[in-house]
Amino acid sequence: MCNFLEEYQEILYNCEKPSRYTGGEFLSIDKNFDDKKVKMLLAFPDKYEIGISNFGHKILYHIINSTDDYMADRVYAPEEDFKKLLKENNKLLYGLDSKKPAKEFNLIAFGLQYELAFTTVLAMLEMSDIPVYSKDRIKEHPIIIAGGPCVFNPNPMVDFIDLFSIGDGEEVLVELCDIYDKNKNKSRDEILMEMAKIEGVYSPKFSKKVSKRVSPLKYEWHPTASPIPHFASIQDRAVVEIRRGCARLCRFCQSAHTNLPIRERDKEEIIDLVEKYVNNTGYDEYSLLSLSSNDHKDIEEILQKLNVTFKDKGINVSLPSQRADKFSLNLANLAGEVKKATITLAPEAGSQRMRDIINKGLTEEQIINAILASIKNGWNKIKLYFMIGLPKEKESDLMAMIKLLEKVNEKCREEGLKYPRITCSTSIFVPKPHTPFQWCGQNSLSEIDKKIDFLKENSKHLKNVRINIHNKRLSQIEAFLTRGDKNLCDFIYKMYKKGGYLQSWDENICFEEWIDIAKECNLDIEELAKKEFSLDEVLPWDFIDCKLEKDFLKNGYQKAMQIE
Repeated sequence: MCNFLEEYQEILYNCEKPSRYTGGEFLSIDKNFDDKKVKMLLAFPDKYEIGISNFGHKILYHIINSTDDYMADRVYAPEEDFKKLLKENNKLLYGLDSKKPAKEFNLIAFGLQYELAFTTVLAMLEMSDIPVYSKDRIKEHPIIIAGGPCVFNPNPMVDFIDLFSIGDGEEVLVELCDIYDKNKNKSRDEILMEMAKIEGVYSPKFSKKVSKRVSPLKYEWHPTASPIPHFASIQDRAVVEIRRGCARLCRFCQSAHTNLPIRERDKEEIIDLVEKYVNNTGYDEYSLLSLSSNDHKDIEEILQKLNVTFKDKGINVSLPSQRADKFSLNLANLAGEVKKATITLAPEAGSQRMRDIINKGLTEEQIINAILASIKNGWNKIKLYFMIGLPKEKESDLMAMIKLLEKVNEKCREEGLKYPRITCSTSIFVPKPHTPFQWCGQNSLSEIDKKIDFLKENSKHLKNVRINIHNKRLSQIEAFLTRGDKNLCDFIYKMYKKGGYLQSWDENICFEEWIDIAKECNLDIEELAKKEFSLDEVLPWDFIDCKLEKDFLKNGYQKAMQIE
């Protein structure tokens, strides 16, 4: 560490938040780089405070480092100032734990959580002195892997990534290390061919089809400690995954469809993991992670027991977005026993018609009752997730969202309750591969503008309600990328060469550049985002088998389209 600080003293002194780049966090690993048979670098193409909070990275970091012969290090995308300083001082991107240059690792695994990170991946390869095109890499270069939700359509990145891990990664990354260890003296292509035989691994060079990998929720694979960031991150809490998959299957939701089958962790195991994670890290908050945590059959009993364990210790529970039909006064009471922060519910749409179209399975009565149960138990901050631009959406569906909020206030007035502070976090529908709405197009920007104006104008009288709407242009670019084919590789490369970096952050993205470069590539971002596919055509991502019959998705689409 001492030599590193001396060598990088000037760079660290001249950058903002140098602790992003020093490593040495409490509970980070300390393995001898040179002693390990296989060295993997887990790369997250976003800022430190985002990446160090990512639970998938924590799982993989824990699993690989639990293997004596292997080592997993970490790297996150540096801010622009540090990126520039590295270049000016002829320094390479490095692993935070080992301080070794990224190009000295055997494998580099990128977690692709968001399409706007694609250009950042290429920039991180450049910062590491690794060719961005896979065809230009030789034996001495690390094998570049990508996993995460974005790889369920790997097409826009196939020219740059050697291997894609489709589905659960707990077993896959260790198996990749095993194969590398056994075949390290062979040629690069021979190693890739062996790796491509692993279930869940797609090689653009050697594979034609691939089935997603499904792994069990093993106790020993779940971390009970992870590096504690040097400063506040976006998820400063202990996280325990209680359930994977969701049977609700909302028709817009990729996570629900790609994470099947449902796997539920035993209640005693959950309690044990929470206790160990909190005790090991010193966090004063823990999160019970799931796509719908109150769908766990024992959720109330789990909370009851943990509340007893942490009584008088000031340790609070955070529950992700809740299902209104499973939310009760008792659950609200258990969740808020230590601290009442914000209750989050996801109606998604204001009208029953729209909720039926998306297969949400919620009634207005259930939504209002869940909100009232929270208010009666002392919660005064409510966060509601909505979506606009959904297929077949009408103005009356948007008005129903306003009417729903009015009814909440009306019920509070009738029962003598203080109005809660309601934040409506409103996203714009993005059609995703492997969902019943994969054939649908996105609304145009002008259509979205009209809907945003309508909501703002008609909600002015709701003084306790704030409606936040996701950036419409970012949503359009996401739709453009998520259903793209291999022709997008050239676009991604040109955007990267133009300086595209950390583009999920508003201050780093120039939409005019996206439009101009798309034109250079003979692409139209809005037209491709709006594109509707026919049910009988081959989709660009059909070679990925998510273990869901395409007819099942078609049936869901057709049911939605039949609702008037």
